Amino acid sequence: MTTPSPRPAVSRRGVLTAATATGAATLAAPAAVATPAERTTPLVTETTTTVTPREAAERAIAAASALMTHFEAETDPDMLIEQYPRQEEDPEFAYVWPLSQARAAVTELSDALHQGPPADTGDLDLAEEAAALLRAQEQYWYPEGGTTGLPGYTAATDSEQGAHGDFFYDDNDWIALIELEQHLLTNGEAGDLDRARQLLELFRSGESTDPSLPSPGGIFWTQGDWNDDRNTVSTFPSAKVALRIHQLTGDQSALEDALRWMAWGRETLLAPEEGLFWDNIKLDGSIDRTFWTYNQGVPLGCEVLAYEITGEAVHRENALALVEAIVAHYEPFTRGAELDRQPIQFNAILLSNLLLAESVLGDRAQGRRITEAYAQRLWEDRRDPATDLVTGSRETDAGTHLLDQAGFARTLTLAVLPRSRWTHLS
Repeated sequence: MTTPSPRPAVSRRGVLTAATATGAATLAAPAAVATPAERTTPLVTETTTTVTPREAAERAIAAASALMTHFEAETDPDMLIEQYPRQEEDPEFAYVWPLSQARAAVTELSDALHQGPPADTGDLDLAEEAAALLRAQEQYWYPEGGTTGLPGYTAATDSEQGAHGDFFYDDNDWIALIELEQHLLTNGEAGDLDRARQLLELFRSGESTDPSLPSPGGIFWTQGDWNDDRNTVSTFPSAKVALRIHQLTGDQSALEDALRWMAWGRETLLAPEEGLFWDNIKLDGSIDRTFWTYNQGVPLGCEVLAYEITGEAVHRENALALVEAIVAHYEPFTRGAELDRQPIQFNAILLSNLLLAESVLGDRAQGRRITEAYAQRLWEDRRDPATDLVTGSRETDAGTHLLDQAGFARTLTLAVLPRSRWTHLS
C-alpha cells in the first residue's frame, strides 16, 4: 500500500506561540433558561454601536468576497492559497485545514442570506464558490488510506503530487462536521452524509487502545510518526461527528463512541480549577495546558448534543459550567482581553458552538451577545477598509493568512445567521 509522503515541516499554527493560559472561573449551578427570541432590531454591541441586520450582512459579504478574490490560486481557480500576498516559501495550494474553514464560512453565509433580508452580493456568486470549494476539498482525498488503512483527507495537495502529507484526525473532523452541517441546513439536499460516516470509521481507527499509556484512550492528533499526542481537538470533534451521525441515522454505536470519547476528555484534559480544557496529553503523561478557544467550543457543542439526545441533566450542567468558565477566562465583552488574543479561526469555532448552545439552553449561553460583540470589534479594529482583509494576522508575518480571513468571514456571518439555524452549527 502506498502511504502519503511526509508532511512539510511547516506548522499549521504558523507563528503562534502556545503560552499556557491561566485564570479562575466561577462555575454556577444550572438554572432554568428561556428560549431566546429572534433578533429583529438593530444589533447593539457592548460599545453601543448600532448595526442593522442589512449592514451586518453586507459586512459578512465583504469579508467573504475578499477571501474568495484574494486567495484564489493562480494555477487552479477552484483552489485557494495559504496567504495573501503569496510568499516565496508557500505551497502551491493551501493546506486542507484552512480550506475547510473557508468552506464553513461560505456554507454558512449562503444559508444566512437565504434566510435573512435581501442583500447584494455583487460579483460574489456563493453557489459557484461553494461548488468550487467542494471540488477543491476532494483534491485532498486519499482513497488508498493512511497508516490505519482507511481513506481520508491528507494535509496537502498540489498539481504535481496530488494528495500528500500526513493524515490529521482534526483536519478530517472539520470536513466531516461541515458535511453534516450542510446536510442539516439543506434538509439533506447537500452535504455528504455518507462521507461523514466514512470518516467516522477513520476516527475510530485513531483511538488509542494501549492500556499501558497514562490515561488510556482518546484520539491521536495525527498519523505522522513525529507526534503521539492525544488531543482535545481530535477527540471532541470526532465525538461531535458521532453524535450528529447518531441523530441522523440512529446509529447506537456512534452514540456509545461519542460518550466514551467525551468522558475520556473530561477525565484527562479538563482543568479542575479553571473548568476549561487543556490542549493535549503526551505519551509520558505530561499535559500541554494551553487553553485554546476551539478546545472549549467543541466540547460545549458535544455536551449540548448529548443533552438533546439522552435528556441527561449532567450534560446540560456540564455545558452551562463550561459557558461560565469561558466567559470568566476569555472576557468576551472586553476589548483586548483574552478572547481577542486568540486566533480568529479558533474563536469562530467557539462562537458557532456558543450559538448552538443558546439554541438549546437559552440565552444563558450568551452566544448571540458574544458573537455580535466580537464581530463588531473585528470590523472596527482588524479590517483593512481598502481590501476588507483582516489585519494583524496571527498565522503569518506578511499580509493575511487564509485561516485568519476565513475566521473573519465566518465570525461576521455567524453574527447574522438566524437563530433558527444555530441548532445545525458545527
